[in-house]
Formats: sequence, structure tokens, C-alpha cells
Amino acid sequence: MVKIRYIAHFSASEKQEPHYLDEHMKGTYFQARRFSHTFDRYGITSIAAIAHDLGKKSCAFVQYLKADKKIRGSVQHAIGGVIALRDILQEVQDERIIMAAAIVAGHHTGMPDLNTVFDEKIPDAPPYLKAIPELSQTEMQMIKDILKRFPGLPLGGKSDSKSSFAYKEMLMRMCFSALVDSDFLDTERYFDYGKSIKRQGKAFSIQQLDEQLQNYMLELRREAQDKEINRYRNEVYMACREAAKQPLFFRALVVPTGLGKTLASIAFALEHAKRYNKKRVIVALPLVNIIDQTARQYQKVFGKASVLEQHSQLSYTDDKGESMERARLAAENWDSFPIIVTTTVELFESLFSNRTSKVRKLHRLANSVIILDEFQKLPIHVLAPIFQALHILMEHFNVTVVLCSATPLSFKNTELVGNMGTPVEIYENRNQLFASMKRVEYSQIEKPLTVSELVARMKEHPAALCILNTRKDAFYVYREAIRQKANGQKLYHLSNRMCPDHRKKVIKQIKEDLQKEKPILVITTTVVEAGVDLDFPTVFRAMAPIDSIVQAAGRSNREGKLDKGKVFIFELIGGGMPGGMYRKGTEQTRILLNHHGTVVLHEPWIFEKYYRSLYTLGGDDLLDSYGITSLKPFSFEKASRLFQMIDQNTVSILCKNYQDEDGQIERLIRMYKEAPYLTKEWYREAQLFAVDEYVDSSFFRENQNQLEKISQGWYIWHGDYDMKTGIKDMDEGGD
Repeated sequence: MVKIRYIAHFSASEKQEPHYLDEHMKGTYFQARRFSHTFDRYGITSIAAIAHDLGKKSCAFVQYLKADKKIRGSVQHAIGGVIALRDILQEVQDERIIMAAAIVAGHHTGMPDLNTVFDEKIPDAPPYLKAIPELSQTEMQMIKDILKRFPGLPLGGKSDSKSSFAYKEMLMRMCFSALVDSDFLDTERYFDYGKSIKRQGKAFSIQQLDEQLQNYMLELRREAQDKEINRYRNEVYMACREAAKQPLFFRALVVPTGLGKTLASIAFALEHAKRYNKKRVIVALPLVNIIDQTARQYQKVFGKASVLEQHSQLSYTDDKGESMERARLAAENWDSFPIIVTTTVELFESLFSNRTSKVRKLHRLANSVIILDEFQKLPIHVLAPIFQALHILMEHFNVTVVLCSATPLSFKNTELVGNMGTPVEIYENRNQLFASMKRVEYSQIEKPLTVSELVARMKEHPAALCILNTRKDAFYVYREAIRQKANGQKLYHLSNRMCPDHRKKVIKQIKEDLQKEKPILVITTTVVEAGVDLDFPTVFRAMAPIDSIVQAAGRSNREGKLDKGKVFIFELIGGGMPGGMYRKGTEQTRILLNHHGTVVLHEPWIFEKYYRSLYTLGGDDLLDSYGITSLKPFSFEKASRLFQMIDQNTVSILCKNYQDEDGQIERLIRMYKEAPYLTKEWYREAQLFAVDEYVDSSFFRENQNQLEKISQGWYIWHGDYDMKTGIKDMDEGGD
């Protein structure tokens, strides 16, 4: 009897042998086992790897491979493996088969809700897949052997607790990630072996990275002046080193701005990783401008080969070298880089997504240290599902979570969220540290100010930063400052009316002027509140949520050059205010300051009171507005659709008339007009020159004649762009 050798993939090159199904299955199987062996003790990933392409044995797929013209996706194959697994389930009742079936069903299109796999996917399958079990007896026996060889899942059946369901959901997500990534990599090796080689890098080990950091810090201390602030920085750094030795996996680092939190937290992570078998460090931040700054600092210490920077505004086309190509490929699955710097949006939307492109990287979370910097900026409306997911990762996947902030928060409020409990603080005497590091003096201006009065007050100070709550307010205050002709002070405007490339250049110029002690006034929205290392003697802050006020204060007397910086809190007559929790937080802050005075902004207890009041005001669904934690277990597709860190009701607008220096915008527009389709790289590069806007804003509604649609969610702005303030006429809305 002649044994048929089935084909998984076929190259267009006549010189290349087909990618045989048995070879692809083995390649995917061993890769998936390597990715999942630390968290999948039950063989789920192995079962899925064997079954994932069994549908390619169908006569329809064989004919598809022989066809001259192939339409990708015209012949189904994924459900073939599911049908084979259903036949095994009829013989062996084991929930691992059901879980593997969902993984197989979604390995191209996204993981479906578990209850739809057998009830909807199989009945809808084309007839040509019904013969797959008969053609796959060898593979089905291998799967039965795995079921015997690996232990069954704990706490099976309908009596499962909610926490057990949450664990199994996360286990499925991680196994799905391991399979999808392995399938992709093995296929890539066949079609483009050169690309596969480019993924391999020369990153240092965790041990080597820690040695580099220690040498760097030694040099820093040698060069540092004997100032109080440097002594505090060293204290915080050494506290992180000591705390990392303890087997505690939920930690917090809360220290004042300017005390080297970025390097101290990575010191904790590397020391901890060495001792507790962690493979990588993932640093997630809320804002892109912070990521850029943090990644540059880490790359300076560890080199670009060890630090992957990933966010929407990073263009991998700027550098055509091997290192940039490796980084571009690694952004897909976080491979080969021991330190990842990304956004909290990317991290958590990937964690709740069912899409293959998003979940490829998830299995890299196992055995890692996750640093959530400026964690207080995590959106309240999804805190419950986020904390539940983090809890599961800590409990079952050898993950350590570190919450970092420069705001003196109380962690008693974490008890209100999920089962996380309270983190153990790394720097135990932080209240005393905050008391010693009072670098600013808060004052609340009693009488509400007009725009004109605000500008007049600002002009009394040679260098001042003014932070407003909306773009409209920032624009009007900037315009009034021009009208009043500042006292020899250079004027700057910053807001999300300006594209990221523009803002970055303006911030660089502001830093240079501050360094030279030039007289300047900077009028901005909240875009500078976290992660932008500006140091002004005086800051004006419109009334805002308490954490935003403290963040703004971090832009004053940052380096401790003055006895005290000045922070003025004011109400703007006719000033705008973003809605939702920002408005509620502002109202609560106003009440607290009116009752206690600004002196309490130095007291940690006020933050506990503030957040408790805020959580109470928000109602039962405040921490889970989309009901993610209440969904029926294993509702992967629904959770993916519902979970949103930020409002998705926005579009990106490419600023055609922004004066970029290298002609990148012109090239992007030319590519849009000439290319058959737009690549991920195109969108990533275009994001540098784009402004986001709500689709229900008056600007978007009233300027359709100036907007050219590129694709879903993307437009070109043909109107004016001011090199001081950004898109003209975009005066409404907030940041």
C-alpha cells in the first residue's frame, strides 16, 4: 500500500520541495512545546499542534494546491482538525480536547467562543472535511497517547469556581498564542528562511544585562555630585536591589519624581529575574512620549540589541539595518529581546484579544517581570478585568507584577479590585521620603480667572508652564499670550492638535531653552503631565483630578535646584472639561481642596480618601464598564470585541501640510496613491504625522470637504497646519 504524503504549503519556486504536512506538524509541535512547556502541563498545546492542519488532507485542499490560480482562504481546513478532535471526544471524555478544538478552530481567524465550536462550527463545515477523521488515524492515536501521558486538568466539570474558569481561560489564551506563533514561524521558515534567520539576535542574557546595569550605575555614582537628591536616588536603587531577593510577586515602587525610578525599577526586575527564573522584563507605560524616553534610556545602558521598543508611533523604516529589521520582526511576537518597552494599551488589548496577530506575543508573558509604570493612569473602567488577568498570571504563570508611580497613592484601594490584594512596597519609608522631598509649594488661586487674567499672572514669572484641560482652552490662552506680548518670553504651544513628530521637536526646543535658562512660557494640555522631563520654576494647573495636579507638580523644581517650586491651581472662567471619570475626579478634588486646603496634596492619606470616594461615586460597574468579568466563561470573541482601553470612536488624520524636513509625508501620500494596498509599516510611519479626532466632533463633521478618506479610520487633512499650534480650526474637544 502506497502511503500518501500530504502537503501543507507549496512554494511558487519549482526548485523548492513542497512543505510536507508531516514536517510542518513536527516543526510546529516541537516549537509549540518549547514555548508552552512551563505553563501547559496538560498537553493542550501539543494536541492542538498535531490537529491544527489535519484539514489539509481533504481532497478539496489537495485540488487547491494543484490549481494554477489559488485564492487564499477559498478552501477551509481548520475545522477539519476540530472534526477529528470531536471523534476522539466521543471516545474519551476529556475537556482538554474541547479546549484544543477551540484553539484549532481559530488558529487563522481568531479563537471563537468555546460554546460555538461544536454547536456551530462543525455543522457549518463543508462536506469535504467530514472524511478527515478517517484520513487521520495515526495523528488521532498520537493525541490519545498525549491524553494518557499528560495529567488532566484540575477541578473539572460544572462545579468549577469562577477563579478556576478564569485560570482555564488564561491557559487557553496562552496555549493559543504558543500554537499560532509556532505555526507562523514554521511556515515562515519554509517560505522565507532568510527572514527566519534575521529574527535571531545577539541580545544579552539577564545575568549580563544586570552586570551592564551595575557597571553603568557605578559610573553614574562616580560622576554624581554629593547632593541630597543623589543620595535619595542611591537609596531607592539599593532598596530595589534588596527587595528583588524576596520571593514576593506583587510589588509597588512609589517614589517622588526625579529619583531614578526608571533605572531603579529595571534593577529590581533584573535582580529578581536572576533569582526566580524569569526570562524577560516587560515595561508597559500609558503614553507614547514616556515610552520613547524610557526606551532610549534603557538602550543607552543595555544596547539596542537587548531592548525592543514597540508602539504605534515608532517607524521601523527609519533605519534599514539588520538591527531595525530584527526589531520590526520581533514586534510581531516579542521574540529574542529580553527587555520589551510597550504601551499598556498594547499589553492589555493583546491580553483580551482573540485575534491571531495580537495574541502571538502572549506566551512571552509567562516567566516575566511586568513593570506597570504610571499605573495610576490605567483606565478605571477596565481595572477589574485587568487586575483579574494580572492575578491569574502571577498565580499560575510565574509572573511578577510591579506597580510604579511618582504619585503618593495608597494601595488599600487595590483590595477593591479583583483578588489582587495589596502589593508589598519596595521602598518602605516612602511617606518619609515624600515628606523630605517636598520640592514644590501648592497655592490655590481663590478667584476664578479669565483667559486675560491668567496670562497676566503667568507673565509675572520668567519661566512658567501652564496646563489646561482641553485643546480649546490651550489654544485660546496661547492666542491671548501672543496678544499681550509676553515680557521677552518665548511662547510655546503643545496639544494633540499637533502631530507627534511636531510635539517631539517642540519639546526638544523647550528643554534646550530651559537648560540655557531662557525666559519662556509654555501653554499646553495634559500631553506633558507624565514622562516628559521638563523642569520649570513655576507651574499653573487648571483644576483637575488630584493625580493630574500632582503629576503637573512633577514638572516643577524637578532637579531640586530651588528651595521650592511654585504650583498654582486655578479655575478658568468658561474653561472646558473632559467628561466621564475625569470630570468626576475633578469635582471630587475640588471638594477635598476646599475642605482641607492645598497642604494635603503632600499627604498620602488624601489619595486613599480620593480614590475611595471616586470608586464609591462610580457605581457597581465603574471598574468593569463593559462587563468583561461577568461574561459567560470562555467567551473569547465577545471579550475581544468589548474590551477597550481607550475610546475607539476616533479617526487618524494625516497632516498633509505639516512641514516635515525629510519629505516623509509626501512619500507616504504617494505610496497611498500608487501602492495596491497599505502595509502595517505605512500606518506605523503615518502615525508620526497624524492627529486623532473623534468622529462625532464638530471639527470632523464640518470639515468633510478638507478630509480625504484613505481607509477605515484614516483620512488626509488638506487644510492648513500651523507650525505653532497644529491643525487649524481644531479648537474643540479635549486630549
